[in-house]
Amino acid sequence: MKLAIGYLFVMLPILGLAQDSKTFTRDKEFFIEGDTKVIGNNILSKDATKPFDNLEKVNDEFKMEYVDIDSDPSTYSSSSAFLKLDDSAKVIYAGLYWTGTYNGEKSVKKFKNDRTFYQKKDDRAHDMQEVKIQFPGLGYQNIRGELLFDGGASRNLRMSKYAPYLCKADITEYFDSLKMKSGMYTVANVSATQGYLLGGSSAGWLLYVVYEKKNDPYQYITTYDGFEFINKKAVEIEFGNFRSSDKGEVQTMVTMGALEGDTSLSRDQVGIYNPKEETYIKLDNKVRASDNFFNSTITLNDTIFKDRIPNSANTLGFDIAKIKIPNEQNAIIANNATGVKMQYKTRSDRFFLFFTAFQTTISEEYYSLQKIKSNNPIVAAPAVPILSMPKEAVVEIIPDDEEEEIVILEVTKQQETVSETPANPKELERILQKPSIPVPDFQKGYYIVTNVFSNAANAAKWSATLRTMNYDPQTLQRPDNNLFYVFVAHGEDGVALYETLKKVRSKKLLKSAWMLKINMN
Repeated sequence: MKLAIGYLFVMLPILGLAQDSKTFTRDKEFFIEGDTKVIGNNILSKDATKPFDNLEKVNDEFKMEYVDIDSDPSTYSSSSAFLKLDDSAKVIYAGLYWTGTYNGEKSVKKFKNDRTFYQKKDDRAHDMQEVKIQFPGLGYQNIRGELLFDGGASRNLRMSKYAPYLCKADITEYFDSLKMKSGMYTVANVSATQGYLLGGSSAGWLLYVVYEKKNDPYQYITTYDGFEFINKKAVEIEFGNFRSSDKGEVQTMVTMGALEGDTSLSRDQVGIYNPKEETYIKLDNKVRASDNFFNSTITLNDTIFKDRIPNSANTLGFDIAKIKIPNEQNAIIANNATGVKMQYKTRSDRFFLFFTAFQTTISEEYYSLQKIKSNNPIVAAPAVPILSMPKEAVVEIIPDDEEEEIVILEVTKQQETVSETPANPKELERILQKPSIPVPDFQKGYYIVTNVFSNAANAAKWSATLRTMNYDPQTLQRPDNNLFYVFVAHGEDGVALYETLKKVRSKKLLKSAWMLKINMN
């Protein structure tokens, strides 16, 4: 097959006419203590139930038919995959995607005068947006998804012949009532063209799960979807809106998938930008070659994911890949990095990208700040004076808060307190030993910061809330990032101020306050 549909993260607008693609947009974004899982399977193959393991054959060569493993007369296609998930994990997002080439129910191949012709025999007979999913311990549930793209409506003749489509559904609510989260998941009634299709016919489904679990790493996770045609021009993708962990190895994963083609069609690549060498490093592992990354397999890291029915080694045009970014000694993604750039390209095998997920470890401080911002409403409040730091100030790196901030205000509850935060000798030692921020013409000392904003008005609203809690807040602005820091106390005795910090943190809304060190050298 000479088409591919894949999963990516932050997509820039790329080539193709508007009717032949759908620009990638951010779908979901999370700052969590947890991780992700991905499963899926193909829904077209050479046989309805038997796995297909010949890595040299391509779907152009076979009369494709629906995979259907459930013996249920209410379904015409079905395949399964096993999700392993701790029952103590809290699923906060589950996104189901299904995709395929679907110009009609069947297509045949004919020969005339030494030429090959492909002819559609029947029009589409199924609603592409309707599928079924079977959860562990439950019967089939009907799911209606959002149609993100339909190539059958394209004015481009070539695109309409393939007629690829993409649907998605948020099925998070189903996980709330599941007694068992681990188990076999079956997706049925994914539509595609059976028989012979120019370039080959292919289809499959993907389930992406984000979950919270105590003692798992703090991570930034984002998903993007769309339908972009990758052909002759390389596509560069930049991921941002995060700050990687401030110490230790930065752990980063990318989840991708592709309705791509075949294992024997090569020269497609995925690269990650190395800022030190100013070049792209091609990704590969034991199961994905650097010059044949999309190769009709379903893989987790460097192994083929076999816990599926059928568990074909060659999924005949459908790819899912979850891969760790190589980052020994943080050579590619450094501590406190705020962006990552990737590149997708092909020199022979064209493909469509429709989903991607990006995740990277972040610091506990950054996680705490984002949780404060994301869980509270905005209300009006009067402005307060803003003290501007000099432009030439050198300020320590803190979380990048460029998106619209959420101000914490619940007046009826804001006086509630929690038990006083116990002393943390390691935290105090880290604060005292941390390099001081030189800020000319600014009073030296330690500052107890309660929140950071990208908008002065919202900093003012937050300050108004603090005044109702009997604080006398002040705001300073960092000139290098134009962020507004709201602080409630300062002093030159770091040990004494740390005791004040503990009391500040005893307030329910101020549990994530921290200390900033200025001009203390």
